[in-house]
Amino acid sequence: MPSVPGVDPQQLPAPEAFSRPANAAQSYTPFNTMKIQEMEQFYDQIPRMPLVLETHDVYHQDWIRFMNDIALAWAGKMPIPEFSRGPPPKRSTLIADLIDLWNSSFFITRRVEIVLFKGRERRSGANAGTIDYNLPGLHPEFSSDSSDSESDSESADDRYAGYGRGADMAEARRRQRERKEDKRRRRKEKKLRKKAKEMEKSYALYLTYVHPRDLPASGQHSYYV
Repeated sequence: MPSVPGVDPQQLPAPEAFSRPANAAQSYTPFNTMKIQEMEQFYDQIPRMPLVLETHDVYHQDWIRFMNDIALAWAGKMPIPEFSRGPPPKRSTLIADLIDLWNSSFFITRRVEIVLFKGRERRSGANAGTIDYNLPGLHPEFSSDSSDSESDSESADDRYAGYGRGADMAEARRRQRERKEDKRRRRKEKKLRKKAKEMEKSYALYLTYVHPRDLPASGQHSYYV
């Protein structure tokens, strides 16, 4: 990053977005809570700006700066002078503080809030510590093979229909199929539980809409201090 006059070279300059008043002419379209990205993915990619933010006076350069700052902080590469001589804070704490700063200085006035979640628990903002049971993106699913088992059932009944003990053999085949289906179901349930457990421990960013009645009083904030 090029040097900026009057700014400590070990400290990032404040984003230009912080000094830009919200545009009252924007439509500020309401939207449902959406997942931005898992935090671990920030090692490899920066998520694109959701299209709805174009109606909330958020420019692409604003989003890129914010996402790059998030990626730097998560990777432990953000220059913060006060931590240069001591142990740095936990990544999740630094990310939460960074998000709160961006929200209070930029996003909230545009009726948007970025929220850090660990599983279903909020880790940033005034509601940190609360649980959101309706959070999107936390319901792992696996495809079903029921159609294959049904076709196997029909073909088995047809094959054994011509034998004198066809009914008994078809019944044995049905029980065998049920055992296989039960084993397959238990295996899928185990995968679902494992996936759900992993998701409850993972950090992710979400985007939420802020109703005008919930907008706080504006204030001035310094950057990363």
